[in-house]
Amino acid sequence: MRILIPALLALTFVGCSCQRQSQTDADAAPAPEQTATTASGPTAAQLRAQALERQRQQAYVEAVDVLHTYLQQLGSGKREEAGKHWAYQRQPRGNEESDLRALKNLRAVRIENETPKPLDQEPVPELLEIPVDLRVTLENGEGRRYKGWYRMRRNTVDRHWELTAVSIAVELK
Repeated sequence: MRILIPALLALTFVGCSCQRQSQTDADAAPAPEQTATTASGPTAAQLRAQALERQRQQAYVEAVDVLHTYLQQLGSGKREEAGKHWAYQRQPRGNEESDLRALKNLRAVRIENETPKPLDQEPVPELLEIPVDLRVTLENGEGRRYKGWYRMRRNTVDRHWELTAVSIAVELK
């Protein structure tokens, strides 16, 4: 009997090698095909996240390109062409773009923008606000600086970016 008790205790600690995995252990362990995918390259979820990030960055680039085109056309006196970038055939009021629309004979316009800020919760934004810093040189050599933002939306029909709102003011030195 004394020999039986230590043998039973030893068996309880050793356990049986034929035990099944519990369901939580089985769920936590990666499937063989997942292990092979992870070892050889990105997972499907990682690929989707990368594709989504590329789409988001492409949307930012397209919106900024439209804004820069608008500001270049405005600066070169092509106000009618510039006006086509506004949604709803709307033109900004004079106080929204400060005196930027009234300037004539510009020598140069330097456009700097920060990263667009999404205004919606979409994975690839449909509404953006783009902070801008404009430096304008007039024909007489006078320089002005404007700071503010432009808001844009992606047109739901033809998917191009349009201006919807603006707040620009002259920076005093």
